Amino acid sequence: MLGNDVVDLKLARRRNNWRRANYLSKIFTPDEQRLVYHSDCPDLMVWLIWSMKEAAYKIVNRNTGLRFFDPKGFHCTVQIHDLKATGCVDYRGEQFMTHSEINEHYVHTLSFKTGSGIEQCHVVQRRNADDYVLSFNLKHKGLMLQKNNSGLPEIFIRKTQSRHLASVSHHGRFLFIAYLHTTEEVVS
Repeated sequence: MLGNDVVDLKLARRRNNWRRANYLSKIFTPDEQRLVYHSDCPDLMVWLIWSMKEAAYKIVNRNTGLRFFDPKGFHCTVQIHDLKATGCVDYRGEQFMTHSEINEHYVHTLSFKTGSGIEQCHVVQRRNADDYVLSFNLKHKGLMLQKNNSGLPEIFIRKTQSRHLASVSHHGRFLFIAYLHTTEEVVS
């Protein structure tokens, strides 16, 4: 299973004031709040942890079919190495591994159910637009982004006639589409 999330840092700075009273205590555990307050860059840490929670939530949502808001139920631990971060999100005893890319424009996180790997993940980054499905399908001739019978995103690979669950995330200027594949199925 796979989830992904992106935070447009410019948009997040404009629209969200995480420093207002009780904001962090409503969505972050005490350990996560300590990570923020002891960070050299607290703004970035807030959005890194948030993207980890969202990416893991997408896996839980896909597995259960339930939509819910319980950010404190997703407990994050994280280690940052240069402009990358690895971490773990625990939700009710279920573990999700995360890999995040951090730069001046965005934070992007991939989350995997323990046992899945980043090696089988293909990520397509695009400019966010209302017509992103059409745009993606026109640009990537061997792939088709569509919804399955449950209304969840999937990638159809024309060459192999195979379907793969996908995770779509967009925020502000950015769109990321991630899907798992085998080595033979990689199509640009």
